[in-house]
Amino acid sequence: MKLAKLSLAAIMAAGAFSFASATPLTDAIKGVNLSGYGYYRFHDASGSEAYSKVEIRAGLTGAVNENVQYFVRATMDRATSTNAVLGKGSFLVDRAVMTYSGFANTKVMLGRMYTGSPLDDTDAVGLKVLVSPMSGLTLAGAYFTDNSAVTNALTAVAAIYSNKMFNARAWYVKADSENSSANNGGKFIFVEGGANVGPVAVKAQYAQANPDATLDPTASTLRLQVSGKFGPAAVRVGYVNNDKDAGDVTIDGSAEGDNDLIYGGIYGLVQINQKDESAYFGEVKGAFGPVSVKVGYVSYDNGTFDDQYYGQVGYNVSKKLSTYFRYGSASPVAAGADDKTLARFQAQYNF
Repeated sequence: MKLAKLSLAAIMAAGAFSFASATPLTDAIKGVNLSGYGYYRFHDASGSEAYSKVEIRAGLTGAVNENVQYFVRATMDRATSTNAVLGKGSFLVDRAVMTYSGFANTKVMLGRMYTGSPLDDTDAVGLKVLVSPMSGLTLAGAYFTDNSAVTNALTAVAAIYSNKMFNARAWYVKADSENSSANNGGKFIFVEGGANVGPVAVKAQYAQANPDATLDPTASTLRLQVSGKFGPAAVRVGYVNNDKDAGDVTIDGSAEGDNDLIYGGIYGLVQINQKDESAYFGEVKGAFGPVSVKVGYVSYDNGTFDDQYYGQVGYNVSKKLSTYFRYGSASPVAAGADDKTLARFQAQYNF
């Protein structure tokens, strides 16, 4: 769960690289860890122009003292369509977080970070406090401004518990937005419960939104999943249902597996976000040495698409370099309409 993964901080913190400092560079960078990745991607989907993209993301993690840690991350990318030269790139310091751990069983985080809610995959400037009063239990509170999913602010409280057999979490999120809708401003509730029995895991999620706009109905989404790992193979089957009054319950509108939400299919091919919509899905994946394989199927009841088939083959060239090819196709309901397709190749180096 994202909130429990404490984004410790990092990049050129506290003037560590200042020319005015007399500290030798070799001493200044002791204890500083660099991590990240770079990838090349070719993406082609029906209804949109194919593109190539190069992205490099790097983060620095280190400590100011025994109670203060920092994390800074920068992302650089360039993309181009098939009919143009490599487009203008971007450079962005998109994470900068200071974490204080001087209080017993407590982490206080300040800066630009992931909001951490399972309903919101975006980042914002804010304050996050995590308290662990007992083993397996985390209590969280957060306040964010400058959130890319809402215009003004986001306030959240959560309780998260896990042990070897059971896990559960509950969230209450209030999003203040000038542009309110069922998937934007309003009050959100999210609850999840799961259990592990041998190689099998079951999980259920329920989300509800009471939007600010009085004319919009209350929205709810139910998600169920059963998964298991058997030798080199893993299997999961699931069900997603949006109520008859409104579509998928998320704050940022990108519920395609980005937010720890149960989801089936290839992300970006067909979203399960219409009102009165349901979908069943199944997926099998396995790893055989450096080769990985994944195949899946989704059956829709949304009046637009019947089903989706997809597959992916990956190959690990080394411990740090991996590649994959992904392809999916969704069949429309209307007779004679063309299938919606998506194909992608990606090579990624992790450092």
